[in-house]
Amino acid sequence: MREVRIKDVAARAGVSTATVSRVLHNNGYVSAESRQRVEEALRESGYRLNVVAQELRRRKTMSLGLILHGAMSNPFVAQVAFGAAQAAAEQGFNVLFFNARGDAEREHESVEALLRRRVDGVVFTTAVSRANVELALEAGITAVEIERRLCPGAASVVVDNYAGATEATEHLIGLGHRRIGYIGEPIAGTAPADDAQSVVRERFTAYRDALQRAGQPPEDSWIVAGPYPREQGGWGGVETGASYMERLLRQAPGLTAVVAASDMLAAGALQSLYREGRRVPDELSIVGFDDTFAKHLAPALTTVRQPMFEMGFKAISLAIGFIDGGRHSAVAEHCATELIVRSSTAPPP
Repeated sequence: MREVRIKDVAARAGVSTATVSRVLHNNGYVSAESRQRVEEALRESGYRLNVVAQELRRRKTMSLGLILHGAMSNPFVAQVAFGAAQAAAEQGFNVLFFNARGDAEREHESVEALLRRRVDGVVFTTAVSRANVELALEAGITAVEIERRLCPGAASVVVDNYAGATEATEHLIGLGHRRIGYIGEPIAGTAPADDAQSVVRERFTAYRDALQRAGQPPEDSWIVAGPYPREQGGWGGVETGASYMERLLRQAPGLTAVVAASDMLAAGALQSLYREGRRVPDELSIVGFDDTFAKHLAPALTTVRQPMFEMGFKAISLAIGFIDGGRHSAVAEHCATELIVRSSTAPPP
């Protein structure tokens, strides 16, 4: 028989999963009517929460959950995980790793599984659904988001993507480039800072603003944006970057430089340029973002470094601090980016 999950109980009772969590943990307001429906649904469905988990707020289990979206072969995921594991080990905590593969449903299931395992907190890298972060908070445990902030009630560890992408674009402008293209993810309209596209938005906006300040606003043909694949831990981004670069060369052949929103996309762009016989940086310069495997590419990639190990370390340290202090905070911790200049950028031909 399939295991009954919180969302099954919620559907049966006609309430949210957060409401079910409040009833299970006796935490937060629930109307008498809703509580009765939830309790009936719990009995009818046969759902049972481990008795020890009901003492979650009174007793530490010295364990944390880390929800990832990508395989450990992805350098960003691996470095964040290494930092998290190091911080936990130094303070006597264990970390349970779950790979949700960029899927909100799998992320939801991961949170439920971690709650059943009585973790003291959950760290999201990077959260797909705000509701899933709220589910952890509603259960009375701490929640920390890495890279992007979806839930205002959760703590977060982020970098200033706008500052990093600005530095990358201004590096190219300083070399004399003005016709600078961009490959990345699509940006749809305007949205608050805690939206799902905040990272994408900040990087693209920085590129656009830097060119406008230089007196050369980007033309529509200079930009190719589309979905960023997460299959195979995100490595599909290399193939995507190659495809985007091919389109960019066709529609804007006069470009002298390109800003790529990630190293994965930049790696694919380099492959495309190699197949086209275009020399980098003699004919076209390219900058990435992340500094994952950038130094191993040919030529070595100029990129914006995110302190990935530090982000994982700081997120776990934040969570443990909240647990030890007995109080959660929605504080936002910022890590600095750094432009690493290598061999993929030079003055325009």
